[in-house]
This record gives sequence, C-alpha cells and structure tokens, in this order.
Amino acid sequence: MNVYRYLMLVACCLFLSCNKNVVISEFDNDFNDNRWLTSEVKSFHVALESDVENSNLQLNFSHIYDFQFQYVPFEVTITYPDGRKEVVPMNVKIKDDNGKDLADCSGDICDLHTIIKENVNLKKGAYTFEIKNGFNGQFLPNVLGIGILAEKK
Repeated sequence: MNVYRYLMLVACCLFLSCNKNVVISEFDNDFNDNRWLTSEVKSFHVALESDVENSNLQLNFSHIYDFQFQYVPFEVTITYPDGRKEVVPMNVKIKDDNGKDLADCSGDICDLHTIIKENVNLKKGAYTFEIKNGFNGQFLPNVLGIGILAEKK
C-alpha cells in the first residue's frame, strides 16, 4: 500500500503543479500507523511572492476508504503576514446522510477538499497554517494526510 500511496501523492502533486490557479499546496502524510495524535498540530509555512485576490482556502483531508466517522472536528489557525491570527473551527462532514463517502476515492484512498474560507484576498508575505484535529480520543484513526490548498477563482 505504501507504493500505491506514494504514486497517488505524486499524481496529485503533478495535477496541482499543472493547475496555474493553485497558489498554495501543502500536504503532510507523516502519520505513524495512519493515526493522527490529538496532541499533534500540523504546521505549514508558506511565503507568497505577490498578492492573490479572490481565492478559496481549502482543507485537504486524506483518509482510508469507508472512514468510520460521519464528521471530524478540526481547527485551522491562520497567521497572516502582519502577525494577526485567525482561528477557524470546522466540523468536516465525511459522509452523507446515507453513509456514502463525500471524498474523491480511488481504491482505498480518499481525498476530501473542504472550504475553510471563500473569496479570500491573500497579501504578499509569510503565512503559517496550523491544523489540529478535535477528535475525542488519543488519536484520529485511518488518516493518510492533511494539507492546505488555495486556488484563485
């Protein structure tokens, strides 16, 4: 499965690198035994070289097919170039009311993109995105990766 996950990650990166509308694409798949410890915060540091107007900021959550939870709580903290911090709590819906995955799945790998903020104007400078899961337990199971994506509309 590790080779399969690697190939999927490469394919995703190639797709995103070809898309000129993508201005931020950060992803972390370093999860021991596919477990994301509740105490572990994932951080991404991004430097924008120019202003980006009218973009959608998204959370990319990659999980194993047939995830056992319908919702997962996340908290995204955005630190802007001027030092201002914004905390965005999210309760991400994983499955519809019939129990069907909302993510795009290929085999046993599913990628779910959820809007964090719409129509955001990102100023030139350094950003930090911190993501933590609010799962009620020691770890969130069956996690393959987490990331941040921003696309110009």
